[in-house]
Amino acid sequence: MRTVIYWFSGTGNSFHVASALQGGLDDVELISVVQALDGDMEPSQRIGLVFPVYAWGPPAIVARFIEKLPSGTPDYLFAVASYGGHPGSAIALTRRMLKRRGLVLNAGFSVRMVENYPPMGGAPEEKKQLKINDAAETEITTIIARIREGATGDFSKKSLFFSLFGRLVYPMFRWALSRQSRSKFYADEKCSSCGICVRVCPAKNIELPDGKKPTWSNRCEQCFACFHWCPEYAVQYGKKTVDMIRYHHPGTSLKDLMLRQE
Repeated sequence: MRTVIYWFSGTGNSFHVASALQGGLDDVELISVVQALDGDMEPSQRIGLVFPVYAWGPPAIVARFIEKLPSGTPDYLFAVASYGGHPGSAIALTRRMLKRRGLVLNAGFSVRMVENYPPMGGAPEEKKQLKINDAAETEITTIIARIREGATGDFSKKSLFFSLFGRLVYPMFRWALSRQSRSKFYADEKCSSCGICVRVCPAKNIELPDGKKPTWSNRCEQCFACFHWCPEYAVQYGKKTVDMIRYHHPGTSLKDLMLRQE
């Protein structure tokens, strides 16, 4: 059975999950959500969505992608949400969004990966990163087995508190994101004007004037790819990120994201 997995990723966590699913399933094509939004999407027998959790829900760009999915239920549709703290309402909200498109989410999964959101403190030390990523491999293996057997249901981590809290916070996050003006991003004196931040930005939100530092507009998706992938650690967000740990999944290369998000 042919499977198309649509993925979105900033630090490479979710891309690593999508790649692992591709390796564990048969006849899988990976397509970035960014590319899919710019093109036509054809129906497939089996569809997968892989994305990080933002404010206990799916990223805004993933929500917009779902609105564009062709109507008509495939044989099997699954979603995998990678999270740092808790998945909250991510799977439930995704199911609701799909239902509005006439689509049924057959199975929902979550996998804990390294938290890396700078406004909430960013990534932990490398030793803890390795422990979390090692545990994630076991979770991903279980997810692959369940998808292969066509399991149905919500297999994501659950908490009544975070589920209810997510339903409250997520709409506010989306509202604030749609109304932001200039962002808090800037490049400090370490910037070499290499342009990597421009090439990894999924929203085409960054411009690089000739010979100058990058500038940010108001279309940010809050993925922080520019922040984490800057080779000089020059991209900052406000005044508290200068000494913050930068992170990207060790199984994902810069080339993986640049080829698919430029």
